[in-house]
Amino acid sequence: MPRRSVLGGSAVLALPALPLLGGCKAVEPAKADTSALPVLVAAITAEQDLVARYEAARSAHGDLAWLLDPVLAHHRSHLDVLRRHYVPGSGRRAGEGGKIPASPQVKAPEGGVGAVLADLRQAETGAAARLVAAVAKADAGLAQVLASIGACEAGHAEALGRAS
Repeated sequence: MPRRSVLGGSAVLALPALPLLGGCKAVEPAKADTSALPVLVAAITAEQDLVARYEAARSAHGDLAWLLDPVLAHHRSHLDVLRRHYVPGSGRRAGEGGKIPASPQVKAPEGGVGAVLADLRQAETGAAARLVAAVAKADAGLAQVLASIGACEAGHAEALGRAS
């Protein structure tokens, strides 16, 4: 008997048994892990706040453009990266803390250049500390992003301190 006939015949005999195989059950799609969503939303909100602070400082003190513009560009880039991790529809937003607030309206602090730089430095230092704490609450991929942004915020704080 030719091999093709044997293989074809065994396939025909096995066909009715396919539904009985355990591996043929319908597989439910995995639910998205949204446990880190509040961490991501908090990071996006904080980054929006930093962008607003730098924009306010920049408009109040145009002479600081040489210092503020590169840092503002970093913050806008950070915000873009964080927003790419935010997937709309990945869960029930209302119960997950998943709503991203609008960017705040921020005024530059009263005082001269020194007061503005001190305010920005304090904001950067606080942001870096919050991001380090958030790393422990995030999944591995998001934790890497948060750690990188936190390191950058710490670098910004140091640069602002040297410029004061």
